[in-house]
Amino acid sequence: MSVFIYRMMFAFLALFPILNPPAMAPIFLQLTASLPDQERNRLAGLIGLYTFMLLATLLYVGGWALKLLGISIPVISIAGGLLLFHSAWRMLNRNPKMSESEKEELRPEVLNRAFFPLTLPVTAGPGSMAVTLSLVPAGSLLDPQVLAHHLALTCGIGLAAATVFVFYRFSARFIHRLGKTGEATITQIAAFILLAIGVQIIWNGLRALLKTL
Repeated sequence: MSVFIYRMMFAFLALFPILNPPAMAPIFLQLTASLPDQERNRLAGLIGLYTFMLLATLLYVGGWALKLLGISIPVISIAGGLLLFHSAWRMLNRNPKMSESEKEELRPEVLNRAFFPLTLPVTAGPGSMAVTLSLVPAGSLLDPQVLAHHLALTCGIGLAAATVFVFYRFSARFIHRLGKTGEATITQIAAFILLAIGVQIIWNGLRALLKTL
């Protein structure tokens, strides 16, 4: 049991800094600014669920699928970094004031994007995907020890995904108390951080590809 808990906590501690829910919560609020609280809370639950499903699926089939398709982790990093850069750039340059008609147009669009891009790549991007793939234990799932290892890692992924839901769900109350000016400042800082993360992920992917030359 102690080994199971150790592996579970190892997966959680490896993923939590990459997912970084405290820093990503303001970005989530900015992207869902047009939604009422009830729909935003529902969306937070969907993102937490999709984060778990995505990373758990990668844990079991990701390594095999990438080898089959001939796709490397650096290539995933570059593609995901470009998507993050694009999302952050739009956040930095958009007009914070939106008309009611624009909000109504954006509302169904945001709800339909719970998985892409709000889960992938905004929440669970190439960094968390790469970490998950690095956790895959060697051996066959038919081996009881390997299966137990997978189950422990799955629980760790579930714990990390739960923190995403908690921060996305409850951080709005704290941020809204800061007022319009404080909220706008935090969202702009968060967008800039997301832009920097996208650039860093792209650079990490390029550097890894250059090492293969």
